Amino acid sequence: MANLVTGVDIGGTHISVGLVDIDKGEVLGDTSVRGHIDTSDNADNIIAAWAEVIRKCHDKAGISPGNIGIAMPGPLDYENGVSLITGLHKYESLYGLHIKGMLAENLGIDTGRIKFMNDASAFLAGEMFCGCARGYKNLVGITLGTGLGSAAFYNNIPEEGDLYLMDYKEGKTEDYLSTRWFVQQYQVATGQPVQGVKELAAMAEKDAVAMQLFEAFGASLASVLISRYGAQQPEIIVIGGNISHAWEIFMPSMQKVMRENNFNPLVKKAVMGEDAALAGAACLFKELEDLTV
Repeated sequence: MANLVTGVDIGGTHISVGLVDIDKGEVLGDTSVRGHIDTSDNADNIIAAWAEVIRKCHDKAGISPGNIGIAMPGPLDYENGVSLITGLHKYESLYGLHIKGMLAENLGIDTGRIKFMNDASAFLAGEMFCGCARGYKNLVGITLGTGLGSAAFYNNIPEEGDLYLMDYKEGKTEDYLSTRWFVQQYQVATGQPVQGVKELAAMAEKDAVAMQLFEAFGASLASVLISRYGAQQPEIIVIGGNISHAWEIFMPSMQKVMRENNFNPLVKKAVMGEDAALAGAACLFKELEDLTV
């Protein structure tokens, strides 16, 4: 079944796997499997853990391993499947290793059946293929969570995101557009700890400090997007990630700053959740031109 591609999303603590029908543009939910990964483990154990979850997906569907598209955060040599991750307190044991070859050997398949893609690019490709960004050719995708992810497609040509590295205020953009910024700023302002953005969002209606943080966050996000993408004028910006669940709280200030600066792309909240990265990674085995029809 050449139309079925295994989509894989590898994160900092987990791996999610599911089959994607690339002809219909559907993630087959009844094939989805998720597993925990100890990213501090040795390389062989990490690869074995990935392979185990992938095999569970195939066993669930009753098929043998075929083409596998993998979404994974960098730095990575995506073309050759070599990990360049170091100094990030995750997957350190994989540095410099040909993880594509190691995984292929573990699964008993040819290395040509495995392709890697940046996780933010996969998220955006998935929303183009199956979600809220169908039909657009010039677009930007942002993921907001423990880190800041970004990607762009211009006339079907993917551009790997660099937004997290951009200078902003007294540091980098990710210092101001991530969960840790909310946690740090609330602690500084109130002296009280907070677990994360979900907790702050639940407090925002009655907690003035929490609300001010979301307003400042929205304004910063708008400023960063204008600075990075203003000249390119994307048709649409798709926003996903855990912080996007607080959409209604930070969007008013974001849109206000965008209007004031005549930056007016359509802004949409991602609709596919974790399935976006699975679908986008599977699209590595589909012509990118087909994603916008």
